Amino acid sequence: MSMTRSTNKGFTLIEVLIALLVLAIGLLGMASLTMTSLQGNQSAYLRGQASLLAGDIIERMRGNSAQALLAQSPYLVSLTSGNQPSDPDCKGTNDGCTPSQQAAQDIHDWWLNLQASIPGASATISRAGTNQFQIVISWTESDSQQRATTTQAKDFTLRVNL
Repeated sequence: MSMTRSTNKGFTLIEVLIALLVLAIGLLGMASLTMTSLQGNQSAYLRGQASLLAGDIIERMRGNSAQALLAQSPYLVSLTSGNQPSDPDCKGTNDGCTPSQQAAQDIHDWWLNLQASIPGASATISRAGTNQFQIVISWTESDSQQRATTTQAKDFTLRVNL
């Protein structure tokens, strides 16, 4: 009887160590899955913000379509994080804004909203036809698929007719 007892000594400890190893691998897999999910959610959030902001500038352009449809439209801009459009500061005046000042105000306010929602983003508003405009919003985000600290350039493009 004592011989059986001595041969099984330590067997339970090996089982516990193997169970802990399997549990640790499972927890690491869960943590990796959670991180990938969070990065995917962040990417979707940024794309949603770009979509909302592209729609916002289009509505501002529709509200001031006389200026937007000019040959030298003040809405045709290329903006990066280093250059902020000037503020005509006409909202607080008694006379209000002229159509050209309103266009400059629209671009200025929209740019501030874009930088608040997607820091470091750049934007281009160009004419794609007579009354067709293209809005491209670009930003960078971390690449969760590469499992490294690299970044990927992302962009959202909206083409509309006014």
